[in-house]
Amino acid sequence: MKAPKVDCSNCDNRDKSIFCKLEEASLNEVSDHKIMNAFKRGQVLFHEGNPAFGVYCISEGKVKLTKTSENGKETMLRIAGPGDLIGFQHIVLNGVNDVTATALEETKICFLDRVFLQKLVKEENSCAMELLAHIAKDMAALQDRVNGFQSKNVRERVAYMLLDLAERYGSDSKEGRRLGIQLSREDMASMLGVATETLIREISQLRDEGVIEQDGKTLILVDTKALKLSAGL
Repeated sequence: MKAPKVDCSNCDNRDKSIFCKLEEASLNEVSDHKIMNAFKRGQVLFHEGNPAFGVYCISEGKVKLTKTSENGKETMLRIAGPGDLIGFQHIVLNGVNDVTATALEETKICFLDRVFLQKLVKEENSCAMELLAHIAKDMAALQDRVNGFQSKNVRERVAYMLLDLAERYGSDSKEGRRLGIQLSREDMASMLGVATETLIREISQLRDEGVIEQDGKTLILVDTKALKLSAGL
């Protein structure tokens, strides 16, 4: 669904985007070329295996990126939020999407076609450098996740995941650290590479121990210190 266009110079996420150092004329060109779309929770932005036509910059909301194995098992690779660019590998490489992107909540996306982005990156050194920085950031985040899960048992991995989500999307309240993102148990299990039943059992146990609480669909980290101990940190 089309969404009202926001001028790039007035975007709240400009400082986090690859366009943060562009001069006004180039920034206006980006604004003229982009298409803004709105997605509801569960709607797919693009499917793995389909042709890649451009890149998507998240204006509002959160998007999960997943990959499906040959046996049909889905793995969540990461969560992207405001200011993040997804599908950017296809700025240089023409091809197909290697992941599926799905909105986790009400989300607004700016789409820019690949041909325009290729031209912009070639002409604007600042944009090219920011793109490299985004790639490096994503690689570092992936490595941190691998290191965080390596050699950990299920309990430790669940605790580590909750702490990571709380750091990135949490907010403090009188009850504790509230997760500002609602993931299904299936999504959480996919992130950890465990069975959904196993994830549910570990979450229930942490709740029974008073380490976390649940307010509707929102998880609250009540005892962060205990959770860090459970994560082996």
